[in-house]
Amino acid sequence: MYLIIMIFFPFLHFAVAEFSTDCKISIPFNNFRDISEIDNIKQQHGMTYNGKAINKLVNELFTSSAGARPNANRVLLIITDGESNDGGNRLMVAIENAEKKKITRYVGRAFHSQSAQKELRIIASQPHNEHIFKVDNYDLLDKIRGTLEEQIIAIEGTQTSGDSSRMEFAQDGFNTAFNTNGNIIMSTVGAFQWKGGYEEYNSHRQTISFHTGSNHDSYVAEKPLISNIPDTLTKNRHMSSLETTKQLLLDPPGPQIGAYYGAEVCVVDLNAHSYMDLLLVSAPLYMEDDQEGKIFVYSFSQQTLEGMMGQKGRFGSALASPGDLNEDYLVDVVVGAPLEDDGQGSIYIFNGRATDINPTYSQRISGSSVHAGLRLFGLSLSEFALDHSGDGLPDIAVGSKGAVTLLRSRPIVSLVTKVSYSPSKIPTKDTDCEKPLENILHLCFTMKDKHTYPDLSANIKYTIKLDGKRQNYQVFFSVKNLTVSDSMTVTLEEVCTEHSFFIEACNEDALNPLSNQLTFTFEGLPVGTVEGLRPILHPGIKTTSDHNLDFEINCGDDKICTDNLKMDFNFSGLSDIKVGIMQDMNVTVFVENRGENSYNSLITVSYPFGLSFRRFTTKQQGRVECISLDSDDKGSLGSSMCHISKPIFRENGLMISYMCPYSGNDKHSDYSELFKNRTIGVKYGIYISLIRYEKSSIHINFTAGKNNLEKPASQILKVQNDLRDLTLTILIKVPITLGDKDIWTTKDFSGWIEQTGLRSAVFELVSTATLEYDKNKYVYFSSDSLHTINTQVEVYEEKNIVKEIIGGTVAGLLILALITAGLYKAGFFKSRYKQTLEGASSGADGTE
Repeated sequence: MYLIIMIFFPFLHFAVAEFSTDCKISIPFNNFRDISEIDNIKQQHGMTYNGKAINKLVNELFTSSAGARPNANRVLLIITDGESNDGGNRLMVAIENAEKKKITRYVGRAFHSQSAQKELRIIASQPHNEHIFKVDNYDLLDKIRGTLEEQIIAIEGTQTSGDSSRMEFAQDGFNTAFNTNGNIIMSTVGAFQWKGGYEEYNSHRQTISFHTGSNHDSYVAEKPLISNIPDTLTKNRHMSSLETTKQLLLDPPGPQIGAYYGAEVCVVDLNAHSYMDLLLVSAPLYMEDDQEGKIFVYSFSQQTLEGMMGQKGRFGSALASPGDLNEDYLVDVVVGAPLEDDGQGSIYIFNGRATDINPTYSQRISGSSVHAGLRLFGLSLSEFALDHSGDGLPDIAVGSKGAVTLLRSRPIVSLVTKVSYSPSKIPTKDTDCEKPLENILHLCFTMKDKHTYPDLSANIKYTIKLDGKRQNYQVFFSVKNLTVSDSMTVTLEEVCTEHSFFIEACNEDALNPLSNQLTFTFEGLPVGTVEGLRPILHPGIKTTSDHNLDFEINCGDDKICTDNLKMDFNFSGLSDIKVGIMQDMNVTVFVENRGENSYNSLITVSYPFGLSFRRFTTKQQGRVECISLDSDDKGSLGSSMCHISKPIFRENGLMISYMCPYSGNDKHSDYSELFKNRTIGVKYGIYISLIRYEKSSIHINFTAGKNNLEKPASQILKVQNDLRDLTLTILIKVPITLGDKDIWTTKDFSGWIEQTGLRSAVFELVSTATLEYDKNKYVYFSSDSLHTINTQVEVYEEKNIVKEIIGGTVAGLLILALITAGLYKAGFFKSRYKQTLEGASSGADGTE
């Protein structure tokens, strides 16, 4: 029963039999009506005769008299609870009979006996492991279901074998339409082996004719197409030529079997001129990424329509071109997707354009937003958009499961926006740069409607952003506030408001206008004359717009500024550039405008490698802004550019500053002087060190009267170049006389200096070195290029000290004698031992 529930389709025939000792066919193929009939079958009790049961089913159930179709694929599902009591030859004969009728056999077992495994493999078709399953494991039933779906009946669009059918699988009345004769055309989808067809009925329900498709699997008449279509239609998607034919042959766009290509077709007359412009063909099961369903548009160009990404809702199950829904005089298209939102469904509205359909849908209406509980919303659509509500607006009917919903159109309005300024231009003449300029923005809205309902109204919420395209704002409503937001109610009459704002005077960019941005949202208010419907803004109306405010141009009646710039410069009294020594070089630039205003005036000074821009100063009132790019290559020039009173260098203006001018004007006076070239000399700084070498003599001395003494005096000069290569000369001057005595007469000289006659003296030997170089090319860092080397020379007279020594010795001896005599007289030299003895003798005499 579980298997029947899983794969139950009207075109599948089922039968049920039970067996034990005997086999009973409970429900043959031609008597199976409802799955619930299986519940009435009562279980038999007895032995298990598998062979007997199989043989009876082959001979009595799989026959035409029991409802079996001759060319249908046949499947026998056997569920047994034990080993057969009639195994052996009888079972083998039954299996052979089943094989002859090409009956596929599945066996379900409810026992665990290993001895019965061989018998099960005999009963089951090959391969055995795919045709034997346990009763408590229904995983294999999914495979059985797939096999049945593929084998029992031939699938549309495939070449598999299956039963040929006539009207058994036809969906009679799948769609209906009226033809030009007033008769009813009723489709019979799937009739005659999926060819399909349609029946024509008159008003008395009498069948006039039946038409079928010419090819298998063509599904003719799934969607009858009745319209004022010319008989001349092309076979191909691109209408490069026309062929006279009653049948339109279109190839599916891709090899997707089961995409239901052609499930819905729709003719679109975009401009209502009674000729077909587009043919829309749906494929609701066309799979692509996360989408299901697609509409193919056949015209002079290739086009497709798609629904919302991520929705697998059979987009294109219903398709209609009811009329002009957005009141732009072009026909629109409605597409149903009944399985979107988990089966709640939705519809899409695509607006027509002059030659095709806008591929971006203008509106998506979900079933849940219309009414809670709707299922399969968008299953069918009305072919026409008639005014059912009597409000003068088109309405469409949308079918869902068990319900039809009438969707009313809302009044579509346009909104005219006007923005103006007071004053209309920003003043640039005679303004105080310290005081901001005040301006007033006037904003007006006017709502317009095609039908002119008198009580239309809407709530507008708007935001104004000032000068939003500049990074550095120069306009504001209040300090650091560039935006203002507000709301207002608009009607068919013009409604206006205004906002004050401020602009920085002497704006740096007075050539480009201030671009102020307006954004708004539209919310329609209920309209009493159309039963509370709210107007909706036409989708073509932009809700964001830019409104420029220009700067005033003071250039006479012709509005063309012709400047007359005069320019000169000098080096501020400097005659040479001393490279490596000078830290600053001042260039004074004189610029005068003797004509009309000059816009974005620019001074450019070019200079060679080695110079770099440091700063600028102005000697008169005005704004100067400079940028520089110094050269880092000897083969290129550096340059510094300075804007003068940006953006406007006014007429009769004079500017003297550090830093050839450039003007943004389209026209210059013939007397303008825009280029000057001046030269200045260059000298390179050098740094030559003349250093006293450490091994030079610092001090030497001589003894007067000794003519055999010789001491060298060394004066060594070290020359060091610390900056750049150059050719130089060192001139060294040495002393050649000492008083009136010549001491140095040759370059190489040595001798005695006794001829000087000096007895005692201290003097300096001084040598001088002078640096000589090309003073037209180089400049020396020091102010003095003279360097000296000094050596101290001392001469002293030698003294005779023999007399002093003898006199000193005699005097010393006399002094020693005197000292000795004095000590003797004082008794210093008496013996202490003798005194002791004398004392002892005196004591002895007294004691007697």
